[in-house]
Amino acid sequence: MPASTVRRAAVAALVLAPVLAGCGNPAPVRPAATMSLCGSDPQPAPTVVAVVCNTDDITARNLTWASWGKPTATARGVAVVDLCAYEDCHTGAYSTVPITLTVSTLTACPASKRGYLTLRYAFADGSPWPGLPADTGTSGYIAAPNRPLPPRNQTVALTCG
Repeated sequence: MPASTVRRAAVAALVLAPVLAGCGNPAPVRPAATMSLCGSDPQPAPTVVAVVCNTDDITARNLTWASWGKPTATARGVAVVDLCAYEDCHTGAYSTVPITLTVSTLTACPASKRGYLTLRYAFADGSPWPGLPADTGTSGYIAAPNRPLPPRNQTVALTCG
């Protein structure tokens, strides 16, 4: 075989190799992971999460997620907390504290999506309500008796949406 033919064949092989490599079966695309809380639409890696439904007791903001889409994902951010959540104050008193959210229990959801079913939160510097007993309730509140409070075990159930 002449040298020029060998060179042309080698050049053709180098040019066509990347094109032919892409012709195989593509890797399966996994649907995006989402989370849905308090009846909200499913969202991928939200930057704001109302941790306690129907109240503004804990709202996590400026969330930056790591490992989103993996079985467990973690976000760090800042929480705006209502310091009156466990007291009967009429005006509310708010503070910001560092917070970490961890979502887990990734499962198949309708519409070919995957969703997290569990959310745990932790305050980096300890509870903004120090010394509060775990069984505190709001039954004696004048303004809002039996209102929902932050969960005692810092775990919130999510839905697939």
